[in-house]
Amino acid sequence: MARMGRPKLENPRSEGVFIRLTKDEHTDITEYASSHDLTITQTLVQGFRKLQEQDNTENE
Repeated sequence: MARMGRPKLENPRSEGVFIRLTKDEHTDITEYASSHDLTITQTLVQGFRKLQEQDNTENE
């Protein structure tokens, strides 16, 4: 009999990061994520990707 359940992800998010935020920063991030139908993780990863893109264009 085949195993049931969620299929395995190709690139699972297995690492964690802990950051301290002020209440205002936390509120800003959660409100932004909610209004754009994103998770907090998606919001922060997309922000990081934008910073990487910005660095790459400045270094060219």
